[in-house]
Amino acid sequence: MDKWIVTAASRVTDADVRAAKLGVRFGRLDLSSQLALLAVESLGISFSARQRDRIGICLACRTGSLATDVEYWNGRDNTGGPSPTLFAYTLPSAAIGEIAIRHQLTGPNLCLVGDSTGLLREAIEMIRMGEADSCLCVDCHVVTPTLASLIPGSAPTTRACALFLELDGTGQLVPEENDRDIESWCALFSTSLSDPAKSDA
Repeated sequence: MDKWIVTAASRVTDADVRAAKLGVRFGRLDLSSQLALLAVESLGISFSARQRDRIGICLACRTGSLATDVEYWNGRDNTGGPSPTLFAYTLPSAAIGEIAIRHQLTGPNLCLVGDSTGLLREAIEMIRMGEADSCLCVDCHVVTPTLASLIPGSAPTTRACALFLELDGTGQLVPEENDRDIESWCALFSTSLSDPAKSDA
């Protein structure tokens, strides 16, 4: 029987982004890509020790690229028009590209817009079908104050979390019931991976 193992989990917020030192390129990314990239960076995974074309990426963006889209649209009255640099990030999947570029990952990828429930199941299926040996699962939720003002009942929020899933290895076993959102999984595994005695998952 296959055993799906989470070997690392992380959670980051806009405060972590402000304190991050990941080079000049990092400052040019949109906020969603910064959060997603930092969440992956915070996992502490050594990608060089793995076959990079066998590492998949599954990303869930709860609000898609709306925060960036609004920022881009609001720049239409600027001298020279909206930022061509920002235009590259008006796709929800832009963060996948940034993660892949930084870590030279060329495996399969999947981007879902909306809740991340079921994302872990998709990652497991990616591995089960032989498309990848392991998978980064990332959940990104960005609602800027500007975007919140346009969506009734919403509040600004900026956070992301990530976990690394692989077949076998050492870590916390994923229970058969895996239809939770990634944020819930990260909360569970962040605690249990730092202190295995706290949880048997």
